Amino acid sequence: MKCEMAKIYYDADIDVDTLADMTIGVIGYGNQGMAHALNMRDSGLSIRVGTRPESDARARAKKDGFDEEDAESIATNCDVLAIMLPDEAVAAVYAKSIEPYISSNKVFVFAHGFCVQHKTLRLPEMADVLLVAPTGPGRKLRSLYVEGKGLPALIAVEQDDSGLGLQRCLAYAKAIGCTRAGAIATTFKEETVTDLFCEQSVLCGGMPELIKKSFEVAVEAGYQPELAYISCLKEVKLIADLLFDVGIDGMREAISNTAKFGSAVSGPLIINDDTKSKMQEVLRQIESGSFGRKMIEDAAAGSPTIKQFLEHERQSQIVGTGKELKEKLDF
Repeated sequence: MKCEMAKIYYDADIDVDTLADMTIGVIGYGNQGMAHALNMRDSGLSIRVGTRPESDARARAKKDGFDEEDAESIATNCDVLAIMLPDEAVAAVYAKSIEPYISSNKVFVFAHGFCVQHKTLRLPEMADVLLVAPTGPGRKLRSLYVEGKGLPALIAVEQDDSGLGLQRCLAYAKAIGCTRAGAIATTFKEETVTDLFCEQSVLCGGMPELIKKSFEVAVEAGYQPELAYISCLKEVKLIADLLFDVGIDGMREAISNTAKFGSAVSGPLIINDDTKSKMQEVLRQIESGSFGRKMIEDAAAGSPTIKQFLEHERQSQIVGTGKELKEKLDF
């Protein structure tokens, strides 16, 4: 199936003044919230920040020059509500501290589509519901903005009550610096599904498990854990940098013929159609909402799955080896 090329917007396409007369409230001052708030303030917009009393986030926001406000105050007094909370926390905060205090004609902005796609919120019909999802962590969004550069973003309009949804979405993306690099038009569903699938199949699921298993195989065969750690984990950055800078074909050109030959004969042996079928099952669970429901249920129960997984990993030989090497070697 041939897909159409994505629509990409840049600074020259957008007028940030669409938001100039609106007060933007950022609820949550963590990784994304801090960067969004600071970048928009530096872009000349009126920004307020809502945080929990006595929290580290409130202390950081105060240090950065924002008044001490809670989510209820932001929901009552701001035109745009940028909800920058963890996926598992949004529903409870929204029900308690946002929904009872909002009027109609609000603009909701999310940095990830999870809560809207999985319908964990009861958003009003008379509202704009927008997605502005930077393609990287908040610290990178902020540092690039300060340098005069930008981090690409994914944008979408789920609900356009005002008729100005796209203009407001693009203005927000420009204000946080993303359209300096480019804002790619998508949907809440596409952003949510591809983000979760990539996390699980490659970035945070597949790749770390591949590293762990390769380390175990080498060590169980009698090779030194330190060498296995360096070869199977540390050198990943070298290849990741090549992939980022020059793509798969450029990476192949940069490696030795021995590595090329090994890639040709062993890569498809390890990652094959059986692996692909398992990835397809992961994708089906995400698309059906099964993964989202399980994650929300686990979070409500105190996140036992995450806690057990992390504790087991902390006790693993590869983690222990990494800590020892960091003490002995300069890396």
